Amino acid sequence: MKSEAFLPKFKIKNLKFRIRQPPLIAVTMGDPAGIGAEVALKALAAIGPKTASRFILLGDYKHWINLARKLRLRLPLVWVNDAELGREIKKGVAVLDLGGVRKLQWGKITAANGAAAVRYVREGARLALAGDVDALVTAPINKEAIHKAGCPFPGHTELLAALSGAKPFAMMMVGGPFKIVLQSIHVPLQEAVSQVRPALVRERLELTQKALRDWFGVKNPRIAVAGLNPHAGENGAFGKEEVKILRPVVQQAQKKGWRVSGPHPPDTLFYWASLKPYDAILCMYHDQGLIPLKLKAFEEGVNLTLGLPFVRTSPDHGTAFDIAGKGIASPSSMIAAIRLAEKLASVRIR
Repeated sequence: MKSEAFLPKFKIKNLKFRIRQPPLIAVTMGDPAGIGAEVALKALAAIGPKTASRFILLGDYKHWINLARKLRLRLPLVWVNDAELGREIKKGVAVLDLGGVRKLQWGKITAANGAAAVRYVREGARLALAGDVDALVTAPINKEAIHKAGCPFPGHTELLAALSGAKPFAMMMVGGPFKIVLQSIHVPLQEAVSQVRPALVRERLELTQKALRDWFGVKNPRIAVAGLNPHAGENGAFGKEEVKILRPVVQQAQKKGWRVSGPHPPDTLFYWASLKPYDAILCMYHDQGLIPLKLKAFEEGVNLTLGLPFVRTSPDHGTAFDIAGKGIASPSSMIAAIRLAEKLASVRIR
């Protein structure tokens, strides 16, 4: 199925605004057979008494209700037919019922579950683009399930970028001492190397600079660029990308007054970055950035999409089908994702 045929037509409005207080945060269910609904409910039960924010759950109302009872959570769930009604609910959490699957089997990969998960994401994007919610937090989806349902995208990041028409876009992982931006995301390593091109590296640097300045309030951020090759190529001895591509891009950024440095040897960069001399690191491929982040913040990592016209965060874990339905999933990463969404929702989108 072609990507264009899969996408609905959304009207983008009200993108430059200062949100109404308190903010309304939408949280999707994710794959119904995974742990998304569980960690979302646990997170909101933990956060609810400590925040003025309002929340609205997107997914199957019956599933939310049954799971809250199973988990014995004192979290009133209120059915609504309009997302903005979520702003009026002071005690409890609004639920926009988007339907579910006919027969749920925990931990099973099915086209029906994939279709439901995509439906929830699409509605979340529509609400965020319309300004009806102030941020979107997405629970995990399963790539195989959404592909079975006909969704052509590899994951949330690419789907949301397509739904919003965002170009360029990037993934920032936030956790522990790190803010890590990925040059490429879910592609084979050989293709990731091919994406280390001057124009694309400049795009990622610009997105990183803008996010740190506009969302995190860092006026002149310090950004480290990781090398692609061992020891950052040793001046061309182990590869030419640093000399021909990365160094010139870094120098161009420096001429603009940006505090960008590198390319740095990846085997030592993350040690120094853990001591916090940098505001963010631009990594050349997925695992280069995700391995150190998960070592330092395995249960509290957050995925933040840069380049979208709205705030979107997600926990840094998958559907965990092996423990789905058992009630033992940790909500730590979802709590961190919701907290970051709350923080960024209060910042003026530029």
